[in-house]
Amino acid sequence: MTTNATPVPERTLVELFRRQATSCAGSPAMFHRDSDHWAPIAWSAYAQQARSLAAFFISAGLREQEHVAIWSFNRPEFLVTSTATMLTRACSAPLYQTLSAAEAAYVLSHSDAPIAVVENRELLSMVLEVRDRLPALRCVVLMQGAAPDGEEAFVVSWGQALQRGTDALTQVADDLDRRSDAVQPSDIATLVYTSGTTGPPKAVMATHGNLVAAINALGPIVNLSADDRVLSYLPLAHILERLNSEIRLYCAGNALWFAASVVEMPKEVRDLRPTCFVGVPRVWEKMASTINAAIDAMPASRRRLARWAIAVGEQRVDQRQRRESPTAAQRVRHRVADRLVLSRIRAETGLDQAHTLITGAAPISVQVLRFFHALGLEVLEGYGMSENMTVTSVNRRGRARLGTVGQVVPGVEVRIADDGEILMRGDVVFAGYYKDAAATAETLVDGWLHTGDIGELDSEGYLRITDRKKDLIITAGGKNVSPSNIEDALRSELIANPVVIGDRRPYIAALLALDATGLQDFAHRHGLPTKPDELMSHPALLDEIRRRVESVNSHLANVEKVRRWLLLPAEFSVGIELTPTFKVRRKVVAERFAAEIESLYEPPIDGDQPSGRSVAG
Repeated sequence: MTTNATPVPERTLVELFRRQATSCAGSPAMFHRDSDHWAPIAWSAYAQQARSLAAFFISAGLREQEHVAIWSFNRPEFLVTSTATMLTRACSAPLYQTLSAAEAAYVLSHSDAPIAVVENRELLSMVLEVRDRLPALRCVVLMQGAAPDGEEAFVVSWGQALQRGTDALTQVADDLDRRSDAVQPSDIATLVYTSGTTGPPKAVMATHGNLVAAINALGPIVNLSADDRVLSYLPLAHILERLNSEIRLYCAGNALWFAASVVEMPKEVRDLRPTCFVGVPRVWEKMASTINAAIDAMPASRRRLARWAIAVGEQRVDQRQRRESPTAAQRVRHRVADRLVLSRIRAETGLDQAHTLITGAAPISVQVLRFFHALGLEVLEGYGMSENMTVTSVNRRGRARLGTVGQVVPGVEVRIADDGEILMRGDVVFAGYYKDAAATAETLVDGWLHTGDIGELDSEGYLRITDRKKDLIITAGGKNVSPSNIEDALRSELIANPVVIGDRRPYIAALLALDATGLQDFAHRHGLPTKPDELMSHPALLDEIRRRVESVNSHLANVEKVRRWLLLPAEFSVGIELTPTFKVRRKVVAERFAAEIESLYEPPIDGDQPSGRSVAG
């Protein structure tokens, strides 16, 4: 097994790619689903396609430092396009697949991309719908299918683009090689559009040097290996997945498997048994819910055994957190629990061969992490943002401190400002926001990245995030309240997205969007109606939520307690209330549920006991 424990000597992604394409020419670089099996793509074929597409881009007039937009789900063509773009010394600008036509128009227009590569006719139709707002766009390459009738001059199929590029190589090969040789660490490798939780997304300019520094910082921690099996399923428009998939591929030379879809991901994890797996909190929450639902469906004797084994695992986790050693009897009990139950659960998830499990992009509940650690799946929470390639800190295997985002990675410096804001600097810090000097100056001050997060460092260097600087609620009584802390505590298998309200209000209230799977599991366990309207207003469900809120309130200061809550009839949707990385768009929620929010404050509350209801009730 070849591992990358020391910094790579290459300075750019182009240099890394060329090394792997030469040394691994006959080995698989990628796998994709072809009917019922995984079809490999060798490094040699990957490199040839990237070179042909790069030649097509040059023949189509793409200049150095210009942008190529990529609008697609994770698939080999995405990586070929990204690689081809950087070989021409240009810059990729990926879009989230879930964007609406209007949102895509903003990114395509803002990026000034002369070429866009889109996955299918559905996405193409949205590009054509807003074409008159995209004066810079000259050409669209369509990954799947042929150009629509009448659009042949504007839309080129994937096969045509590769063929035209191959034909053009005789004329542009020297220019292509010159461009590839000229790529510098300071060149912008990709634009990363932020999730846009509070307004239009900003375009983070990530350089080749930034991304090489990021993979060098993470390499020793996640144990990069050429033998790793990695499944790509999170949006490649997000820098976390770009690191885990594309940049990791360039650095380690491991093969990359592309999921057919997010829906198929759990089955494909069990099929592939990845050695490294990255998930956002919602993925881990869904997985925990599925495991618990399967246990609840077992016969009574097996269910009791499974719950006993998990409790033994949780006891071991709690001891490790307290730095206590188990007794001989506890070690024996844990071995029995692991052999009879925990090892089987790990195998059922498909993660039993994973040496590295990561969660990031958003906060995750300590209880969810404790659950997975109890199973023997050591999910490690990390912290970062697009502006620093998501690389600030991460917990280490065997030394994870639940409730923290770990210790600062090598090459990164962190300090806490007087107002509690986390500041950081290092080679991973971005070059600025594209076409937004004012926002850049506000975020980058004297080399320090102002993260906008409030946090604290303990004596051992573990970083804890306590709030978002701009998300603080100031009640009508002038008290500062952290909504994220309360929301993290409220989140459960039933409550998918709690949104705490109270800015300039007399007390704290909450909208609670329930998890559809958790809701149905709850109904089956308690023999309740499964029709949403009947279930949402059922006293048993309302009592369960009330107990959850009361339990959370028991640990909160009086001013922080949730006095009223309201159940919403459906989960939040990506692209509406949620960003593509499952962060809540508070402004959108406030606008869409304005009437419901007002109802939480009328009539005035009476007494200290929390009260709640559902929209259906």
